[in-house]
Amino acid sequence: MPKPGNGLRARVRVGIRGSTLAVLAVAAVIFGAGQASAAAFNVTEVQVPTPGAGPFTLAIGSDHATWFTEFTHDAVGRLQAGHFSQFRLTESGLPDSIAAGPDGALWFTDDTNDVIWRITTSGSLSSFPIPPCTGCQFSGGSGVGNIIAGPEGALWYSRPGNDAIGRITTSGDVQEFPVARTGSYPGWITAGPDGAIWFTVSEGIARMTTEGSVSIVYDGLNYPSSIVTGPDGNLWFTGFYEDVVGRLTPGTGDTVKLFPLPVGCAPQNIAAARGALWMSCYEQPVVYRASIQGRATAINVPSGESVYGLAGTANGPVFFGDYVANRIGEITFG
Repeated sequence: MPKPGNGLRARVRVGIRGSTLAVLAVAAVIFGAGQASAAAFNVTEVQVPTPGAGPFTLAIGSDHATWFTEFTHDAVGRLQAGHFSQFRLTESGLPDSIAAGPDGALWFTDDTNDVIWRITTSGSLSSFPIPPCTGCQFSGGSGVGNIIAGPEGALWYSRPGNDAIGRITTSGDVQEFPVARTGSYPGWITAGPDGAIWFTVSEGIARMTTEGSVSIVYDGLNYPSSIVTGPDGNLWFTGFYEDVVGRLTPGTGDTVKLFPLPVGCAPQNIAAARGALWMSCYEQPVVYRASIQGRATAINVPSGESVYGLAGTANGPVFFGDYVANRIGEITFG
């Protein structure tokens, strides 16, 4: 999935300092089935107080706070009840994907170092080494993708630099499972509804058992960007190059249906929250909500610039990170 390059720090513009910006009532256009209607969403944004922090990916912690990685800083941040906290890494790095772990802590990847980080909700940091990246000799970095809480009490991460999927226990024991297949390049990963690990590859969508047995399930898209288990028990994924969101029903036949998004969206991140799917578009100030029937609603972020990370729960608000405008946004309803 595309990520901000080295020029991002220079492009970040510090906006309004201080607390919450005005609440914006957004009329959202709904695409699908040849119909259009409107729905009201309230979008509130808060400026991250650290200039140029670049909030990137988000997770809701066991403390009910919104945690986020600061992609252009060596830090992770927390937003709780309108107050920000920042926690600096103990070494230089590029924190990327973050997830709430089964132990109540937050776990996150590092684009620079061959480690997986852990931070408690009180801010205590530790890191665990993972195998060296064997496919990073030309690009540098750690070759790690995203990280998730798995189905059996461990954390799982994708390792495109090693053509592998990794597993790390809460005590730091690591195992990587090769997914060797010409051009596979595992990208985004999620815990499936069937107790397996599902992930995107250059050919489409793959599935791996927790014992490491891999199969390509769907090969109808050119490298889907991200994948998540939806509230309906299906796998949902974004087609970056095709401007679609896809639904895969696991089981007999592994049926796939693609739903169009507006041309030029280039959907990236996807998250499940409030009974729907939520997506960001590449370097655009917009969030899309897709119902489990595939009807997509565009929610504009008027003061935003480049939404990427998304997080939410079954009943609460949906949060997003705008890494260029340096803001955390909140979408509420009604």
